[in-house]
Amino acid sequence: MKSSANRIFAFAAACLFAAGLQAFDSEAWLKARDAASEEASEMRRAYAEYSGRVNIPAENLTVPLESFPNGSVKSSIFAKNACFFLQEGYIWGKGVTIRQFTPDGKVESQVDADTCLVNRETRKAWVEGHAKAYYRNQAEIEGDNVFINATNEYITIYDNTVMEAEGRTLKGRRLDYDRKSGLAMLDGDVVLTGQERGKPYRLDGNKVFAFFQNTNELKRVVAYDGVKVKSENRSGSADKAVYLRAPNKVTLYAGETGRAHLEEKGSRNNSVDGSRITFWLDAEQVEVVDSEITAETKDVKKYGGFDGK
Repeated sequence: MKSSANRIFAFAAACLFAAGLQAFDSEAWLKARDAASEEASEMRRAYAEYSGRVNIPAENLTVPLESFPNGSVKSSIFAKNACFFLQEGYIWGKGVTIRQFTPDGKVESQVDADTCLVNRETRKAWVEGHAKAYYRNQAEIEGDNVFINATNEYITIYDNTVMEAEGRTLKGRRLDYDRKSGLAMLDGDVVLTGQERGKPYRLDGNKVFAFFQNTNELKRVVAYDGVKVKSENRSGSADKAVYLRAPNKVTLYAGETGRAHLEEKGSRNNSVDGSRITFWLDAEQVEVVDSEITAETKDVKKYGGFDGK
């Protein structure tokens, strides 16, 4: 499993380097992800243990978790029902809201959760059930069964992930989101949907890496394993793909066996295969490496790869 994940990260870094972008430290990030998974398992076990010890919870409580040097609250937890385990440092809550504040008292981020267990000392939490995270009043991430490390600004969602970024939506099963590095990794039947100049598009893959700047400004996406893309009358498939937000372009990459494929439906049906295909979501331009083109026309006869009737 780890060797497979390492190959995926290596490919993602190679694609970004080829696109003229700085590659991330995949090995270090993967180690951090493994460590977060172990922490999540520990918090989930703690949740199961302390949930069984809840007895006559208090109602509608707000508790500060951390303060700024000037004494103002940096983070707090509100719960409709709460139980404190003071000796161990845990808070169990139902109907929970966790808030992070700026030094001047404004809410910077917020998590609403069904039921969770919070460690006041480590600022780690396990959410059993559904949770939704907001940043500056904008819904950003939601899903089921969630691990939160507030200190590291790291979130793992294990089921039914939905992530919003500038009108674009990412859906998948598992999400690992490192806000500090601006990197999200989604696993399992991942779908990216959005629009460019009013034209909808969709990108599918089994593993997707999304890179952000300024919190939720999407810069680029690397999709891997069974990639499919659709934009109006064009559709394509490949083993890997890189979507660059600024130029609004997608590059499809062939794997060790097989070809990247792009086809267009309309007044004429055209298709192209190659080792690498780049096309723009808001333009007709297409660039192909090692191309094999098939075009339907009435006027062209057989010339070097074109076969018309």
